[in-house]
Amino acid sequence: MSWYVYSRILIDRGKCGRNLKRTITSHNNASKGNWSILAVPRFHSDINSYFDIKTFFILTVWFVLQCILYILPVGGELVDGLQIKDSRIRLKYRLNAFFVLTINIIGFFIALLSGIQVTSVSDKLLQMTTSGVLLIFVFSILLYLRANISAKTGNCFNDWFNGVELNPRWGLFDLKYVCFRSGIIGWILMNFVNIAKAFDNGNRPSVTLLIVEGFQLMYVADYFWFEDGILVSRDIVHEYLGYNLLVQFLMIPFCFAVQTRYLMMTKYALPWYCLLAVIILNLIGYWIYRGSNSEKNNFRKNPNDPQFADYEVIPTSTGKNLLVSGWWGICRHPNYLGDLIISLTYALPTGFTCFLPYLNPLFLFVMLIGRERTDGDECSKRYGEAWQTYCHRVKYRIIPYVY
Repeated sequence: MSWYVYSRILIDRGKCGRNLKRTITSHNNASKGNWSILAVPRFHSDINSYFDIKTFFILTVWFVLQCILYILPVGGELVDGLQIKDSRIRLKYRLNAFFVLTINIIGFFIALLSGIQVTSVSDKLLQMTTSGVLLIFVFSILLYLRANISAKTGNCFNDWFNGVELNPRWGLFDLKYVCFRSGIIGWILMNFVNIAKAFDNGNRPSVTLLIVEGFQLMYVADYFWFEDGILVSRDIVHEYLGYNLLVQFLMIPFCFAVQTRYLMMTKYALPWYCLLAVIILNLIGYWIYRGSNSEKNNFRKNPNDPQFADYEVIPTSTGKNLLVSGWWGICRHPNYLGDLIISLTYALPTGFTCFLPYLNPLFLFVMLIGRERTDGDECSKRYGEAWQTYCHRVKYRIIPYVY
């Protein structure tokens, strides 16, 4: 989060200098693509440069609308999700994320065609980010205060930072799930804002910008179309909701839209033959990502499905079988491999003159490495010898023949 706020100040304000000419020159350089992560930003004493109540109000109202859309009995069915520990009760989830995404996109274009200055979001991105951070602090404090005393560790900071409750709920409303979906939807809306901004002053967005937006929209649409797979993800099943997870969820719009913002501001266009190569790489990543995830989810739902008749499995003491055929026989996390390839194709179209657009795939790589290690340790404890046999059979963790 901090690197993006830092880069945002650099982009909008330019390097600090001894005079106005140097500041203007630096700002122009940033607009042309010289985004320097090492430059020292020029900080303003005016509080309105970092926060204004109108921006905070708009962001809060938008989030409240996401909450309302989630609990409405439209756009998706109510399904069983996570089973509460030491209980037979399963939590209910409304799977209408694709519907809510569609409503948000339609709402964006209605606002745009109605003459509402949606591009002001781009101009006030720093204030919007500050408002998001403030909301996160409010949510994390409220979550800490509402948590059962018996569930707290006694370490106030740890309970606030890492969270106390796994799934804080009010009836059917699940705060963690709504925050998770809202961050991803906000990411797509921020991309559309960047495209709209590219049209300002009679300009047109580059094909490169439109393709990167298409990559990211396809990824999110696919993610929400197969929404039932989210319910078994680590974030939903194992992570407690506190400041740490809220930052990861609600800062997505301000961090993941950096590539489209870069392309919008610099007007950088990749040569068509390079763009074609990136498109092919993206499709390969998507094929691996979707194929492996669908295979995993289908096997979890019905391991006796005829499609798995010829698949080899390793039985465990828990009654579950470990799949060692298909995608899951190539490496232990082929879905992570697909995700990494897809993320890389978001950054490649920005060229190699700036490091900032590559921070997202780098962050994802570090996160998935850590997550794979954690998953491995948990599976080793859960499955014992069967897991050791699985690791011997499937040697590579994420990248075949490399890692």
